[in-house]
Amino acid sequence: MKLLFQTKDNMFFLQRKLVKSYIGILKLIGASDFKITIYQYYLKNGVKPDLVNPKEFMEKLLWLKLNLYTEQYGKFADKYEVRNYVEEKIGKSYLSDIFGVYVSVSDINFIDLPNQFVLKGTHGSGYNIIVKDKSKLNIEHTKKKLNAFLAENYYYKFCEKIYKDLKPKILVEKYISEIDNDELIDYKFHCFHGKPTYVYVQKNKSKDIRKSFYDLEWNQILPEDYISSFYEADFKKPDNFDEMIMVAEKLSEGFVFLRVDLYSIGNKIIFGELTFFSNGGLVRSSIERFNKEFGDLMHLPQ
Repeated sequence: MKLLFQTKDNMFFLQRKLVKSYIGILKLIGASDFKITIYQYYLKNGVKPDLVNPKEFMEKLLWLKLNLYTEQYGKFADKYEVRNYVEEKIGKSYLSDIFGVYVSVSDINFIDLPNQFVLKGTHGSGYNIIVKDKSKLNIEHTKKKLNAFLAENYYYKFCEKIYKDLKPKILVEKYISEIDNDELIDYKFHCFHGKPTYVYVQKNKSKDIRKSFYDLEWNQILPEDYISSFYEADFKKPDNFDEMIMVAEKLSEGFVFLRVDLYSIGNKIIFGELTFFSNGGLVRSSIERFNKEFGDLMHLPQ
C-alpha cells in the first residue's frame, strides 16, 4: 500500500513537471495567452477550464483577464496611478503617504529619505523592499534589486494584459509599522458589479496564516473540508466595518468583479490595492460552494 501511494505521488510529481515544461515551451514559441492560461490553470487544479462557456468563478475571471480587463485597465493596477482613482472616488485621506515616485533608480536620493520607508515596484506584485533601519541598508545591493524589478514585465508571469503596457516605476512610501506587523489584519472585499458581498480576512503570523471568509453580517463561512488556517481563525468585526463596506462599494463601482483590499489601523481605513486576478485567476476557492456561487454572481458582457 505504501509503495502504491509512493508510485502515485511520483506520477503526480512527474506530470506536474511535464506540464511546467510544456508551459515554458508555449511561452518560448509565443503561444497565445489563451493556450498558456489553459495549461497554467491545469497545473494548479488538475482540470482544464472552460473559457468558451465559463461557469465557475475562476473560469469567468480568466475570461475577463483574456477579453476585458486588458491593457486599458492598467491605471487601476499601477500602484502609483491607482492613487488618482482612489482620491477621486473616496478622497486622499484613505491613501498612505509617499515620498516620491521614480522611473530610474539612479534618481532616488537615499540620503534624503527618512530612516524607515518602503520601496515598491508599481508595475506588478511582489516588488517590495521594506526598510526599517536605513543605517543597515546595503544601498548598492538595493539598487541592483530595484533595477531587476524595473527590468521585469509582470504580464509574462500569468498572461495578465492589465500589466503589459505599464511603465515600470519605483514608489517610495511612508513606513507604517502596523502594516509590517504579524498581527495586522488584511480585509479583502469581493465585489460583484459594484456590490461587496463577502470579505476575506487574513492575519499573517510569523509561522503561519489565519484566514476566514465572512458575509457582510459577519457570519463566518468555513470550507467544507477541514483546513486548520480557516478553522482556527476567529476574527472580531472591526468597529468601522460599515465604512469599509462603503469604501469597497465606491471603488468597485462599474467593475464585473474587483477585490478591494483594505487595512484598518487605529480605526482608520487605509487603502491597500485593487486586485483583479488573485493568484493570476488560476486557483479555485478552497470553499467549494464559492466556485459556483461567485460564478453565478458574475454576469459577463456579451
